[in-house]
Amino acid sequence: MSTLSAIVAVVKDPALLRSISFALNTHGQAVEQFNDWTMATEAICQAECVILDTCLPPADLTAGLSLASRGIKLVVLAEDDRDYGRGNRQDICVLSKPLNGHDIANAVSALRRNP
Repeated sequence: MSTLSAIVAVVKDPALLRSISFALNTHGQAVEQFNDWTMATEAICQAECVILDTCLPPADLTAGLSLASRGIKLVVLAEDDRDYGRGNRQDICVLSKPLNGHDIANAVSALRRNP
């Protein structure tokens, strides 16, 4: 079951989802994995940090980006150069694909350290 400190990954591509989970697990961070927004909603309500893939359907991506306004930290996996609401916010980290395990682990660790 989810805990308040959970990391939730909502990523459409199963291989990328497994890779992200593996990378974070090797850095000592547990991840709840979902490839569908609807299936992730309960876990997201209890998450401290959500990893959000921009390849999700537009309505799901919009809902995911709105999580930052509720105090949930976001790592956004982007395939383009859009800002995705980051601006000067310290609770949103946008990573460009392709990425490596250290990228995602460092982003999650940095976000979790920010108040």
